[in-house]
Amino acid sequence: MRKHRARLAGILTVLCLAAGAAQASFGAYGPGMEPGETGRTKEVGKTEENGGLEEIKETETAKTIVKETEAADETESDAAGNTEPSNETAEKAPGSFAVERFVLPEDARVLVIVEGTGGSGCNVYAYEYESGAGETGHWELRLSTPGYLGRNGMSSHRTEGDKTTPIGVFQMNTPFGQAAPLPGFPDSYIQVGENHVWSDKRNRLVEDKTERGERVGTAGYSEYYDYVLDAGFNRNAIEKKGSALFLHCFGHGRTETSGCVAIDKGQMAEIMKLYGKYGDGHTYIAQAPQGTFELIYASYGVNQGLSPDGEFQ
Repeated sequence: MRKHRARLAGILTVLCLAAGAAQASFGAYGPGMEPGETGRTKEVGKTEENGGLEEIKETETAKTIVKETEAADETESDAAGNTEPSNETAEKAPGSFAVERFVLPEDARVLVIVEGTGGSGCNVYAYEYESGAGETGHWELRLSTPGYLGRNGMSSHRTEGDKTTPIGVFQMNTPFGQAAPLPGFPDSYIQVGENHVWSDKRNRLVEDKTERGERVGTAGYSEYYDYVLDAGFNRNAIEKKGSALFLHCFGHGRTETSGCVAIDKGQMAEIMKLYGKYGDGHTYIAQAPQGTFELIYASYGVNQGLSPDGEFQ
């Protein structure tokens, strides 16, 4: 504070000298001025002085000197590490979406965003809703990781067997896996065995070997189904639209899926823990190609739980 007062005192001295020079050159009021006018002035700020606020004015003559002094202050402050980052240097949010624009039920607490990056590649982000003071809150990024989509990319017109990952916003459900649950996993987590089937007809996990569908507890799904969450697409089990579309683990070096989204096992475990923190009914997933999220922000629950309408490139 003393340093700034001394610097401001120096500015005032310069201003007084400049005003004196103006009077010596142009007379008491300057060329073209009427008595009572104060000259061409511009407010540059206020400073505390003797418990009050004293307004500082600058004349055109002293403008350059004041700007040079302010620039020196900024340089000194930067060197001391006392400045806040500007908007231009602040870290940009990841992805081509604005997480706060998704329209979700009020009790949504976890949002997984899958952003297609071309072909079967994608980036996956997991957000958690942090409540603020009063009724306000915001989404906090908890993890981001690369992943793989269906062999034929993403589609808003998915049909059974087309090997595309469905576009849209859905409520995730049914935590299960072949591996034993870790601390923090959902209470509803099911460690599946050979009798468990993901039913094609019901689009649900059942413990019935006679049911037609994926034998999710068998060796053929090892690694992939160590940890799994159902993405929630086609929960009404509409015929020919597909079933068993999950978020699950990488497996056996494959870089594509049949329509699911696959990520690193460790990251899958972290998402499972986020799901477990709030329990069933609070975790959602949004899936779209890069640059097309505008078409799905408000699409949760449309078209009987299928993809929204729209042209996705």
